[in-house]
Amino acid sequence: MQSKNTVGYFRLLQQNSSFRNLWYGQVVSELGDWLNSIAIYALILKLSDSGMAMAGAMMAKLLPIVLVSPIAGVVVDRVSRKTVMIVSDLLRCVVVLGFLLVEDRNTLWLVYALVIVEISLSGFFEPARSAIIPSLVPKKDLVTANALSGSTWSVMLAFGAALGGVIVYFFGIKVAFILDAGTFILSAWFLAKIPSQKKSTKTVSPKQTGELLDAMRFLRDEPMVLVLSLLKAGLAVAGGIMTLIPLMASQMLSVSLPLGIGILYSARGLGAALGPVLVKRIFGETASVLRWAIAAAFFLKAFSYLFIATSHSIWTLSLGVALATLFGSIIWVFSSALIHLSAPDHYLGRVFSFELALLTLVMGFSNWGVGYAADGWGMDISQIALWMAGGVALPGILWSGFLIFLQNRFKQGQCIGSVCPVDPSGFNPNPVTGDHDIQADIK
Repeated sequence: MQSKNTVGYFRLLQQNSSFRNLWYGQVVSELGDWLNSIAIYALILKLSDSGMAMAGAMMAKLLPIVLVSPIAGVVVDRVSRKTVMIVSDLLRCVVVLGFLLVEDRNTLWLVYALVIVEISLSGFFEPARSAIIPSLVPKKDLVTANALSGSTWSVMLAFGAALGGVIVYFFGIKVAFILDAGTFILSAWFLAKIPSQKKSTKTVSPKQTGELLDAMRFLRDEPMVLVLSLLKAGLAVAGGIMTLIPLMASQMLSVSLPLGIGILYSARGLGAALGPVLVKRIFGETASVLRWAIAAAFFLKAFSYLFIATSHSIWTLSLGVALATLFGSIIWVFSSALIHLSAPDHYLGRVFSFELALLTLVMGFSNWGVGYAADGWGMDISQIALWMAGGVALPGILWSGFLIFLQNRFKQGQCIGSVCPVDPSGFNPNPVTGDHDIQADIK
């Protein structure tokens, strides 16, 4: 089993042309995203060296999704997900070119306005990309597909951030924005090659499925899916790292600002790329491993922030950031895989939109908190990192408690929503709640 898993990524890309084109689109789009992010950070710090100015940019990157997600979830479940992604890419290309108009502090407002529009469009793209995966790959490959997507995000973060730092340093901020616009065009071209997907035969009438309230009732009746959709919001408690990294580069490092930001973000990407792959390869991909790996990752991520709090060089800071995101990527990838395995296809768009809205809301407040702690309370980087360590440990405690509750219910032969044990010992062949190998279940 393990030898098959190690080559599963190459097999999936080689044999599945639809997923391969989705993956190609992800590669070029996310590469451009990180070019864009480094350019925006450098631009804001150039025009206003303020923690709150940086936190404002982070909130502009996050909070719009909270507003568009209810609409986006309905659209993603009603309209072709392929079409939603292509239109979003093309519109974002136009928006990104607008950053070229920012010249001085008087036009700083335009940065925030453009970021809001760009991220609002991403609020349609990301749920569509997440929701389309189960229609492109067989069930036995869902964990592999999610691990590959998560690792790709991480590698593109590492490479794109480093490349962004180099491009901004040697060629300027505007070149990075132009390159980012080009990646959206290329991404749309790859997505256009994906065959149109047939609507699920399980989809009921638009009047029933098109309403957000219907999705909320589904989550209420399925506690397993509800709790899984809350995990990324727990991870987002430490989302203030997005603001903390540029501040660390600005306040603590002696290297060039764009290069410092690029190095730290590259460390973030490299760490995140390793997490799901290592756990999957060493321990396998049983449902029990996925669940308890998430619990362990929360606590290990908290310890990583303790390490950051005691770091004072670019190398130790990079190591701490890499470890924090390594454990965070485990939470992200494994929770997505479990949602794919537990929620019906015609609800996936709204479930992922709900998840995205909640996590961005929490992440927005986390970034605002970092900026306010730095400017309003005069806290240094180490003190902020200590608070973040305590914050991210709390959802780990809550998730561990839910797992213990889940096991006790199954041992008593009781159901959790539509998920029920098949014998008094509590073992269930359902791939989300069972204690044996997911791929073995499906085969």
